[in-house]
Amino acid sequence: MRVVSELAGTCETCGAATSSSRRRHARYCSNACRQRAYRERASREIELSTSLDSFIGRADELHYLHRLAGACRMLTLVGPAGVGKTRLAKEFAPDAVWVELGSVSQGEFVVQSVATALGIAEVAREPVVRTLLTALAERSLLLVLDNCEHLVAQCAHLVEALLLGCPGLRVLATSREALRVPGEVVYQVHPLPIASAVELFSDRARANNLGLTFDLADQEIMSSVCARLDGLPLAIELAARLVTVLPVAEVLARLDDRLALLNRGNRTAAERHQSLRAAIEWSYDTLDGDEQRVFRRLSLFSGGFSVDIAVAACADEALPPDRVLGLLSVLVAKSLLVATTSPSGVARFDQLESVRLYGKEKLVESGEHGATCEGVVTWFMVVWRRFSLAMFSPSELLEPLAGDSGALQLAVDWSTSRHDQRELPLATLLAVTWRDQGYVSEGRRLLDNAVRSSDATPEDRCIALCHLAFLAGTDLNDSAGFRFAEQAVELARGLDSPIALARALNGLAGEHTRAERLDAARKYYEEAIALLAPVGEPLDIAIVEHNLAWVALQSGDTEFADELIDDVLPVYRRLAPPPRLAIFLHTVGIRALRRDDLDEALARFQESVRTCSVGSFWFSHVIEGLAMVALRRGDPRRALRLVGAASRVRTVGQAKQDAQWQEELHATITACRAALSTSEAEDVLASGREMTQEQVVDYVLDEEPEQVLSDRERQVVSLVAAGHTNQRIGSTLRISERTVEAHLQRVRQKLELRSRTQIAAWAAQHL
Repeated sequence: MRVVSELAGTCETCGAATSSSRRRHARYCSNACRQRAYRERASREIELSTSLDSFIGRADELHYLHRLAGACRMLTLVGPAGVGKTRLAKEFAPDAVWVELGSVSQGEFVVQSVATALGIAEVAREPVVRTLLTALAERSLLLVLDNCEHLVAQCAHLVEALLLGCPGLRVLATSREALRVPGEVVYQVHPLPIASAVELFSDRARANNLGLTFDLADQEIMSSVCARLDGLPLAIELAARLVTVLPVAEVLARLDDRLALLNRGNRTAAERHQSLRAAIEWSYDTLDGDEQRVFRRLSLFSGGFSVDIAVAACADEALPPDRVLGLLSVLVAKSLLVATTSPSGVARFDQLESVRLYGKEKLVESGEHGATCEGVVTWFMVVWRRFSLAMFSPSELLEPLAGDSGALQLAVDWSTSRHDQRELPLATLLAVTWRDQGYVSEGRRLLDNAVRSSDATPEDRCIALCHLAFLAGTDLNDSAGFRFAEQAVELARGLDSPIALARALNGLAGEHTRAERLDAARKYYEEAIALLAPVGEPLDIAIVEHNLAWVALQSGDTEFADELIDDVLPVYRRLAPPPRLAIFLHTVGIRALRRDDLDEALARFQESVRTCSVGSFWFSHVIEGLAMVALRRGDPRRALRLVGAASRVRTVGQAKQDAQWQEELHATITACRAALSTSEAEDVLASGREMTQEQVVDYVLDEEPEQVLSDRERQVVSLVAAGHTNQRIGSTLRISERTVEAHLQRVRQKLELRSRTQIAAWAAQHL
């Protein structure tokens, strides 16, 4: 009999023998036993619906949900695995009828589970839905359907029928995707902010280790732990349990292996909440084959990715680009991708780091890693071919690359590991992208290594050397820029390409300009212009002519410089992208300074600020030009404040201006200091260094200059306007009278005011 029992299996409800298949035993001997099991499980889950631990960090969300609930009958809490949807629902609706669907594996049992939770018995020969409609027709209640994502279609059909037939019914659902029924309001449950996440970590850690205390260093480490865990409450609670055996710093150090590490959930929790891996796997298992494939492949990209990168990584003969686009929206709807928008309005996507690490494991298991990397490399090589045809780096290509620099880094690493010719072109693209982001030294190291190690075509090597020369030339104490530029010219002279040679000559001329070898620079610029004249684009020719005009201006040939600038300006205004136009307007402003035409200089420098994006390559030089204008107009305070602001906004790794400009700037600073007392000059410089980039723009354009005040200074100004004395202000803000006076002195300097009456009047207008 024992052998028969093992073969047949045993009913989990009554213990009777059950039938078996080749794959598995049946769990129940009859439908009656199956329904009895569901009723018992539902009753246990209703009893456990009251939370036993503290609720942290979502008070504002609870308040907002109560407002939402008053205006709708169907509310769905949507979010990724472990974000706390169920716990939020329990706090929101503690007295609701609760239906836990996580343990329901088949869609036909959704209706039965709801009936069981409501205590509604089946009626013979009547569909359960009709029985529910009849029983609930006159009742007013809130029904919670928890964990609907794996049964979303069945839940949607049931909810729509119930809402139509039962006017007193309201439904709250939790799911990793919306049900998409008429009248549904979807509330996205986001990860906890860092402060709340740290509070949760600390609370759960102390619950597992009574008497545990954390110092300031521990608080900072916990902040890092919570940030690495994406603010997901489930992951944070699992990590907090580890402090019984590991210091917080070691928990942080081991988070790269979080899927294996975070596996000590509550014994009474559902299986999917026992570990971080199980929670994410629950979502993964609800995807179909194509959805899983796209999810896996997108896990390559930390830091987010664009639509183009997603298509490059995922599309192939079996999965066309249009299908990939549709699957992106599906993964967003299922809370496995996060859709964002870049500052320029471009659609982007990201994954929570824990979700991405799980996907990366699945990608390795699938054997698709190589094919995915090849797709990305192929896409970037298409970009390279367009890039290599241009005389100068096209902004329309480089600006999108800034957001996808992580994917480009992956493409470089993949091609380097395979020692193929694509390494140098891709490294050049990445180095130029990094340069525009201010990472000049990093770009130089990357490109220098690639030039030495990669076996590239002469055309690709020539372009790479041009860019390497520029990156090396930013260090005025290093002659490597000359060496790389000369190699590029030598290589270009052997190519049958006027554009390639003109590009290399322009780079070599630039190195001579930096070294103040102006005659040599002029010779090479003129040769480049002659090469471009019959074949070049108008803007390309204008850019080299602008460079030549700069050399003429520096060498004192103002008549020739004026002629070139006047010829080039209309071309720039018509064709140049904003960053290039901003650089050219800086040159026009300097020409006006040399002529002592202060109105023209001010207008062109301000136009340059309006034209270029904050933090662009020449932004700080434009601010320095405005400082020189301010001094010559007799305003040393403004001039010195602008000098301080320029030092604050200078791009990391930005090239310094030539020696003549540095001398003029030094003379400006010296004159400003001579006009002010030592302490006054230091205070004004400090006030400029405290400005944000946006405040600098406002200040130089004379727009909202009051924003240069710090928060504390604005508090002091408000209290002065209220008629408080320095002693009372100090008592109110818990600072000394001396500190109050120091703040007021800074305010007077920044706003160029002299008395408390003027400060009060300013506050009445601006605060």
